[in-house]
Amino acid sequence: MISATPPILPSGSVRILPMSSQINYVFAGDIGGTNMRAALADRSGTLIGRGTCQTEPELGLPQAEENLRALFEEVASGVPRDEVGGVVISSAGPIDPDSGIYVHPPNLPGWHDMTMKPGLATSLNLQVTIGHDATLGALAESRYGVGKGAQHLVYVTLSTGVGGGVIANGQMVTGAHGHAGEIGHLLVRPGGQSCNVGCDGCLEGISSGGGIARAATIAMSAGRASSMSDMAGGDIEAVSAQIVFEAAANGDALGREIVESVIDAVATGFADILNTLDPEYLVVGGAVTGGLQPYWDDLKALVEDKALPHFKDSVPLYVSPLGDDVSLIGAATHAFDLADSRSG
Repeated sequence: MISATPPILPSGSVRILPMSSQINYVFAGDIGGTNMRAALADRSGTLIGRGTCQTEPELGLPQAEENLRALFEEVASGVPRDEVGGVVISSAGPIDPDSGIYVHPPNLPGWHDMTMKPGLATSLNLQVTIGHDATLGALAESRYGVGKGAQHLVYVTLSTGVGGGVIANGQMVTGAHGHAGEIGHLLVRPGGQSCNVGCDGCLEGISSGGGIARAATIAMSAGRASSMSDMAGGDIEAVSAQIVFEAAANGDALGREIVESVIDAVATGFADILNTLDPEYLVVGGAVTGGLQPYWDDLKALVEDKALPHFKDSVPLYVSPLGDDVSLIGAATHAFDLADSRSG
């Protein structure tokens, strides 16, 4: 059993429990800018236990680490400890997958040059791996999603931030420093609206949930009239991406202008991805993707127009069927891969 209180070990030491010959479960975690989630997963890819809490990055990484540890203990209640094979955590990045050290993460302010990997390994007494959320999402899509069995796949998440993961020749692509797949910082409109780390005109700056809301706030602050002000209770700083999409659907001129700008930026980014990586599948997920669903045919046509000729009428663009669980499933998949490689 996983005890409620982890054993106390000497500072800096990690005692990993012996690997069982029968690994039936793994821990999967997901750290986003808004929420953290933990799950216990079995070999079928099923998440059989779940827990969630707010990330609250402003409270610091040590507090987030403790909260995540508590979630893992909660979801594993009643499971024999020697049947749990390890921990893989997907996280918003950029992040070094070897050390788990964050590198100026735009949506986890204050976590730069910090890691929770050794602390969790000590408190859980398990091997801990931390990877980029979208890269693990790509792994999940290639094993269980619409691109099951694909050797070449790109997964893009349009959400609080914009991230990407790449599968090439059946393997996760991480790059020299673990930062491969930072698709959100493709420059799709040079000189345009910035993201949180100052990339002017990048895909994340324009097409993330925060970027969409910021575009509306800036425009209304400059005097543009819009129903979005009333929808936000008169506080234009409270306008969200969801409000922008709702206003556009109701015919609000500013809302439609912003949504059209987002569609153009996303189409440019997707065309760049197709032209550069030539994937079998370009799979898209995240909350902003839901807002774009009514415009999907327009988006796909624009991607075809911007991409190389051989993509005309055959853009391999798909919406993820795995939904919000994609990174958790990817983390669980990678955890079993690692556990099996160690026990084998």
